[in-house]
Amino acid sequence: MPDGRFYQIGPALSVGDALAVARESDRAARLIGQGAGAVERVARLDESDLAGAVVLCARADIAERAAGRGFGLSIAVPKFAEALARSGPVIETAAAKLVFAEIAGRLHAPLVDSGGEPHLGADVVRHPTAVIGEGAEIGDRCVLGPNAVIGPGVKLGAECVIGAGACVHFAILGERVRILSGARLGEDGFGFVEGPAGIVRVPQLGRLIVGDDVEIGANATVDRGALGDTVIGAGTKIDNLVHIAHNVQIGRNCLIAGQVGFAGSCKLADGVMVGGQAGFSNGVKIGAGARIAAQAGLVRDVPAGESWGGTPGMPQSVHLRAAFWLVRQSKKKADKK
Repeated sequence: MPDGRFYQIGPALSVGDALAVARESDRAARLIGQGAGAVERVARLDESDLAGAVVLCARADIAERAAGRGFGLSIAVPKFAEALARSGPVIETAAAKLVFAEIAGRLHAPLVDSGGEPHLGADVVRHPTAVIGEGAEIGDRCVLGPNAVIGPGVKLGAECVIGAGACVHFAILGERVRILSGARLGEDGFGFVEGPAGIVRVPQLGRLIVGDDVEIGANATVDRGALGDTVIGAGTKIDNLVHIAHNVQIGRNCLIAGQVGFAGSCKLADGVMVGGQAGFSNGVKIGAGARIAAQAGLVRDVPAGESWGGTPGMPQSVHLRAAFWLVRQSKKKADKK
């Protein structure tokens, strides 16, 4: 569920009121099952307790996992709605993602900074222009540079360094984390869905979790999770101008060079190395110790320990053979002229 240090939880919405919200986006939406309950939060299916929670079931694998879980309310596409009604009330709608986004927006919003005090550890060095939000926790011996911004509820472990103009929101950082100038951490992910009145923003209700001894370069951007967490494992080093989208999971001790871009929900295991300007499609998984060449375009999973390059990404040996073949062919054609 959304973390209460960053987001409001509730007030509760009755199932009947949730149906009314759904019908604002889809007049054909209907309720299947008992409609007397109420919900106060949205949730992912991997949470242990779904009582009072709204879940989205727009894919077969998710609907299968939701069956028998006892959720507070499911928003489901027609294909899965009837079967899910055995586990709790279901709003059946062809616009399930849109309806879920609208209900999430009614139940949750970022907490407003009312000017309360942060919690500062011992020997914190804070530039006079640095801004720290209400309830933020700044660990011992942290250094906050000029115009650094630490949002409400953010937690920094001991000995973190936040560079000039860097912003950290909706995030929990470990110890000895180094954020260089201009980096943006915990911002909204790129989540939108099309509705009758145009494009609607999907509320981004997750967090950013950064392990110990991580470094994030100047002007890099790391989005928080859409509902779960974006995670960067301990010891990982990220170069300047890297973009990491929502729900990305990066393992321990990875090295990521400049201008790399990760689409949402990519997963990198431990010890992955990525060359500059490589790009990763949504949901791609990279195995432990893999090596990704500069400017590679990854559209499918990479096994552990392998080296890949090219666009679309392929094993590096295959990519190099293909490149050499093209060079030979071009020379043959040039010689014939």
